[in-house]
Amino acid sequence: MTLNFINPVYLWGFLGLSLPLLIHLLTRRQQTRIRFSAVHLLEQAQKRSVRRSQPNKLLLLLLRCLALACLCLALANPLFSFADQNALLPSQPTSTVLILDDSYSMRAGGGESSLFQQARETLAALVTSAPSNQHFSLVLAADPPRALSGWNDDREQLAKTLRASQASFQTTGIGQAFETAVDLLADAPSTQKRILLLTDLDENGWRADEFPSMEGQGASVRILDFSGQQASPNQAAVESVQVSQEFLTHSRMIRVRYRVKNLQAGRALNGLTASLWIDGKQQAQETLALGPGASLEKEFTFPHLGKDRLNGYVKLAADGLLEDNRRFFTYQPDQRLRILLVDGDPRGVSHQNEIFYIERAMNPFSRSVSDIEPVVSTPAELPNRDLSRFSALVLCNVRTLPFGYEEQIERFVSQGGALLVTLGDQVDVKAYNEKLGGLLPVTLRTLNQVNETETPFRLKAATEGHPALSVFSGKMLAEMEHVRIHSFFSVEAKPDRSFLVPMQLTNEAPLLVESDFGKGKVLLYTTSIDRDWNNFPIQPMFLPWVQRWVKYMSQSLDTITRRDLNVLEAIELGEIDGDWWVESPDGQVSRIAPQEDGVPVFSESRIPGVYALFTTPAQAGSEDNKANPAGLKLPPNAHPAGGFTVNVDTRESIPDKIGEAAVHDILRGAPVEISRQTETLQTVKTDGGFSMVMPFLLAMAVMMCAEGWLVRKE
Repeated sequence: MTLNFINPVYLWGFLGLSLPLLIHLLTRRQQTRIRFSAVHLLEQAQKRSVRRSQPNKLLLLLLRCLALACLCLALANPLFSFADQNALLPSQPTSTVLILDDSYSMRAGGGESSLFQQARETLAALVTSAPSNQHFSLVLAADPPRALSGWNDDREQLAKTLRASQASFQTTGIGQAFETAVDLLADAPSTQKRILLLTDLDENGWRADEFPSMEGQGASVRILDFSGQQASPNQAAVESVQVSQEFLTHSRMIRVRYRVKNLQAGRALNGLTASLWIDGKQQAQETLALGPGASLEKEFTFPHLGKDRLNGYVKLAADGLLEDNRRFFTYQPDQRLRILLVDGDPRGVSHQNEIFYIERAMNPFSRSVSDIEPVVSTPAELPNRDLSRFSALVLCNVRTLPFGYEEQIERFVSQGGALLVTLGDQVDVKAYNEKLGGLLPVTLRTLNQVNETETPFRLKAATEGHPALSVFSGKMLAEMEHVRIHSFFSVEAKPDRSFLVPMQLTNEAPLLVESDFGKGKVLLYTTSIDRDWNNFPIQPMFLPWVQRWVKYMSQSLDTITRRDLNVLEAIELGEIDGDWWVESPDGQVSRIAPQEDGVPVFSESRIPGVYALFTTPAQAGSEDNKANPAGLKLPPNAHPAGGFTVNVDTRESIPDKIGEAAVHDILRGAPVEISRQTETLQTVKTDGGFSMVMPFLLAMAVMMCAEGWLVRKE
């Protein structure tokens, strides 16, 4: 038999009220004196007679204390049960896997502490007070989940591990955490098995395809929902930030475009404050108004006269979850555009080379007066080139690519690089359609040619407002009419790809095709970039035309020095003759030594912020530094090599909660109990009991009646 109290605070109230009365009663001094004189015998007899006529004060005091005790017990909401089974701390030996949701949504404020801190302290108290026949293991449920402890009988050590844990900046992976829990229960020391999950029930973490089957596992599931403890809702999040400088002119204006989402589906946000911070100083601020569930794109602009790297973030006013109110960025204004030119038709005379005219157009004078730096390569040299060091790759009449190199190009463009493909007599149509088919939005078809005696194809002098061509007007447009093209490839659109045709011939055939691929751009020029198939390279507008297109397509560059990653997303640093060094926002330094089996990769991006990159020459023993010992410092010869940003995945910001029916459906095959009252951890709630509130209230009424009867009787 057990008697348990849901609200034990009232018991302490009873002790606080009744204990002083009892102490006073027990310590009351007896003033009775024994007198032996005959004169006083009559007086004593008279006093005893008067005392009998008055109520018994001791009995009345006891009755009143009992009535007060019954009232306090009734308010404590007692449950009486013959069962000895406890929902959280059963009496029989049990193996329980504790799953603690440490995703960043659990960082939401719950009064004086976050939801994670409340859940962590709750588990620590539960572990330390558990009977000796209880066995625990601990799993953290942020994606990817990890087991912090196996079956541990050292309660103090497990509680210490719990209290030392911190909420992460990752999304939730409840399904994978259950997979880990099922594996742990396979070696459980007790036959009775349980899974206890402490979470905020964010819908994002409950992806049904990630959960193991609970059929035949023999484990019950108890879920404690802490979402009700959140002090204020999560109202908005910064979803993205893009920084750019007008590369098509020499403007010094920096543009920071950001997108904000209202996470409240049923309420508009008016007066939401957004601010721009650069190097720890606020640069601008504005007030936003968003409809229910709406997204809004806005832009900050500010002048920048220096050439230093810009590290900053866009910040929203505080709400229930601070981690998604700030999004970091890093940017290098006035950066030089390094362009890799691949000459597919090199010849003995320089002006006959395929890349002769485009190289001169990119850098017509010297490096000191041009912000475009072309680097010439042959197709055979491509495997030795680090594409991450370039803004754009230009393939000029290249017959074939090195084996498997198209995969590197796809990765380069998807990460923000630019690709320009120009055609010519060396092009193998079948090879292009096969190897570059994933990049090009069109399929190459037939070669269209005219003889010298026939009328050549002409360029259509229309810009249609394209950013790269908008400056061409008047005389320059008239010069386009002098362009003569006698050979070009016709193309056929792919049904699943979208693209633009910013330039075309007078017969409506595309001359230039533009498309997006990942974060980068792909341009296809359907004729040659030299004079073999047209006379465009000797026209006066060829030089500004090339520079405008190179700057336009390169402004979407987002290679190593401008990558925007999610937390724990890995980044390939590229192969160099030396070591990479990464300094995280909290000052920790990691050394990434050259890898024999692939490119060096950094994957310890655990906190949001700006990560700085450095390089050093190769050092002896660098292969022994993969562990990156704590306290590692940058060497004096470390050279800055850019940086990248890490931000939280805003999928975790969505406040939608999963319903109980969906939870039972996902975990079908196992008994599931969901509790939304965190106070249940502080008490012992048994199954099969009945409330003792009414019996204690009746007992209080009996005490009050007995008191009245005793007073009336006297």
